Amino acid sequence: MKKIITILLLFIFWTNSNAQATLSWSRDFEVGLNTYYSEAPEIQTDNQITKVIGRKNTINGQRLEILNYDLFGNILSDISFGNNISNNTVIDYKFDTNNQLYLLIAETISYNKLKIILQKYNLDGSLIWSEQIEDATAISNRPCSLGITAGNCVFINAYKEYNYPLSPTDEYTTITIPYLFAYNQNGSFLWQRQFNTNEIVNFADKIVVYNETAILFSYNSTLVKVDSNNNLSLFNTVGINNGINKIQLATDSTILITAVTGKFKVTKTNLNGAAIWIGEYPSFIPSNVYADEIKSVIQDNDGNIYVTGRHYGHNYGTPNYTNGDILTLKYSPNGDLIWENRYQYGINNCDVGNFITLKNGYLYVGGESQRLGVSTDYDYVTLKINATTGVTNQVYRYNGNENGNDSVSSICVLDNGNYAITGLSYINSKYNWTTQFFADTLSVENNGSMDNFEISPNPISVGEFITIKGSQYFKYKLISSKGQIVQSGKVNSIENQKIQIENIKPGIYLLKLENETSVTTKKLIVK
Repeated sequence: MKKIITILLLFIFWTNSNAQATLSWSRDFEVGLNTYYSEAPEIQTDNQITKVIGRKNTINGQRLEILNYDLFGNILSDISFGNNISNNTVIDYKFDTNNQLYLLIAETISYNKLKIILQKYNLDGSLIWSEQIEDATAISNRPCSLGITAGNCVFINAYKEYNYPLSPTDEYTTITIPYLFAYNQNGSFLWQRQFNTNEIVNFADKIVVYNETAILFSYNSTLVKVDSNNNLSLFNTVGINNGINKIQLATDSTILITAVTGKFKVTKTNLNGAAIWIGEYPSFIPSNVYADEIKSVIQDNDGNIYVTGRHYGHNYGTPNYTNGDILTLKYSPNGDLIWENRYQYGINNCDVGNFITLKNGYLYVGGESQRLGVSTDYDYVTLKINATTGVTNQVYRYNGNENGNDSVSSICVLDNGNYAITGLSYINSKYNWTTQFFADTLSVENNGSMDNFEISPNPISVGEFITIKGSQYFKYKLISSKGQIVQSGKVNSIENQKIQIENIKPGIYLLKLENETSVTTKKLIVK
């Protein structure tokens, strides 16, 4: 294992003295999930629309839901996918280069007997095609993951289980065999491959696609490659001896692999599974306690690697023992440890980093943190960390409506530094989505001075003049709910700082006012 050389060690214990983020809006959306640590949603943005994607339970089965918010938290659209299937579970989903959706579904036929359904949709919810991997009398088809190539191939990693019991009381004599199926993007079946169970044990994590090839890791440390023409290559992996938690393709066409629970370890390999370097942070807990784990990893354009997760601190079994902290690490392109950042909320609380992303020189880490100590509920927690120094810039915590478990699963940062988070929060005895948006420039609060500041009339009709009372401002912008500047110009200070509202559509807007020392925003309603 490569020796870890610490260039810059910032072992920082965070407290409530860190600044809080400014919350612009928070929205709850009912999806009726049963746990807060699985089936978590992800979030995306195009700087105008915040999109939340995830699974929703209904009385007829599970659906994939795509929810679009504008910058004010208003729902623009709510689209369900998989509505024509009952008694089903959404297994995986992917988007192709044309932004069309592929949905992998397991439909239950009888006791633990499944069939596989693959569907393709337009984003308006219209079904393009649906294909079923046929079930035989004594076979259960269990889908695992989905991979889409840039060309014309859709891979499905699955298992066929033969001699499956028809009821829980039957003798269990099931034989499980891994398979790989391939379709083209028009829904036509191409081929299927049955793997030799003497060579391939169960596959770990999901399919990684590189060029026109599916890359999978077996639990017996074998890397498997199958291209779109069904050509097979096998490689023995090097240095992956603690199991596999998650696998992802890095920006430099290498593979990042995190170890299973019990090791705070990341391995960077080439495309054949040979280790380039291994970063393993030491554990301070007994060898029979499996708790440390990396849960998210990214690589920047310079090749630096950032990881976050859960790590148990020093002094195990003593009054100073920390019951799990959010540990974030930065490794150089050569695998040297550059800095470490530890978030510890209280002495005996458990804190977990679930997701990490990088934008404009800052890392954003989202996760969960126990509110009142061991065995209490978890709050949302989000950290903003300087990617160069490892110093925390901002900490945000949120306790949901009912003191249940709340867990951030995804963060998306806009170009201007505003960001949105989503995750699962306990609401009405189920776990639902709570999405929040942080945007100082869109806050109704003043970023400078609010002394005697007001605008009137508000609401206002098109063609009328706004009068600004209070501080003197020199220029303005009127911003729509989608972030578009619909009107701008100079403020006429001679005529009592009046602005005429021109030919714009009725709706809610932000009036952004600027002078030499401050920027002020205010909601404006146009009738």
